Amino acid sequence: MKVNNTKKKTKVNGMEKRKRRTGLLFILPSAVLCAVFMLWPLMEVLRYSLTDWNGLSATYNYVGLTNYKNLVHIDGFGQMMFATVTFAIGTTIITIIVSFITALILDKKGRGRLPRGMMRSLWFLPALLSGAVVGILWRVMYNFNNGVINKGLTSIGLNPINWLETVGVANIAIIIGAAWVQIGFCVIVFLAGLQSISQEMFEAAAIDGAVPRQQLWNIVLPMMAPSITINVITTTIAGFKAYELPFLITRGQPGKSTLLITQRIFFYGFEDYDYGLGSALAVFLLLIIAGISLIQLIYLRKREDIYG
Repeated sequence: MKVNNTKKKTKVNGMEKRKRRTGLLFILPSAVLCAVFMLWPLMEVLRYSLTDWNGLSATYNYVGLTNYKNLVHIDGFGQMMFATVTFAIGTTIITIIVSFITALILDKKGRGRLPRGMMRSLWFLPALLSGAVVGILWRVMYNFNNGVINKGLTSIGLNPINWLETVGVANIAIIIGAAWVQIGFCVIVFLAGLQSISQEMFEAAAIDGAVPRQQLWNIVLPMMAPSITINVITTTIAGFKAYELPFLITRGQPGKSTLLITQRIFFYGFEDYDYGLGSALAVFLLLIIAGISLIQLIYLRKREDIYG
């Protein structure tokens, strides 16, 4: 008997090893691509942030943390930080609220239910467009004289708004454009979460006398905690690293009130030829994204554990 058990154990171990080798072979291509196109460029950015390289010459000098110390002395640094943070937070808030309400409407049961497949496709359509296309589209719609938005306002008796040349209003304009793109993806995630909730919970709550508002607060929101976590984190990250869409809408105007960190990184690296400072700013942005994402993950995960 001992001999048979040993052989069986050896056979199982051999199968497990083959499975692990097969899994590693499947992972290997992705791991190589990740190392070549993500990890290696990241390490290069970290290295260049410690130099005075101009992006063109074959030689450069190591300057230590000088570039990082000079970040706070960048012209308009405070305005740039304010524009970036408000853009990321504003985009996240609008996207999460609108997409959650939309998902609730699309998940509605009964005679008033909308055709879910068609509506889901329409909401997701903007996510399929490139940031450049969406940026140009919204810039045309925001045009003061001929834009469809101002045409709509004047048709109902309101005054047109100078969306692209008014401080504050331009910040709102790019937030709306970015949220329009991201809502579709969040709707899909929320719908998946809603459809995973057992109908028996709603039936039991209705028997106990819970009205729809109470069911939303005590059943839907707690059960949707994982979906909320995914959408909040991904939308926040997308907001902080957005580049082409907000830039093509406002071109950083008026003044530099809508100029984001990502746009400053591009300018330093490819227009001012200060690759060292641009790399330091990129690392700084990476640390901001990592820090905020970690805080969100810890808080939202605790929320999931409470309701899990």
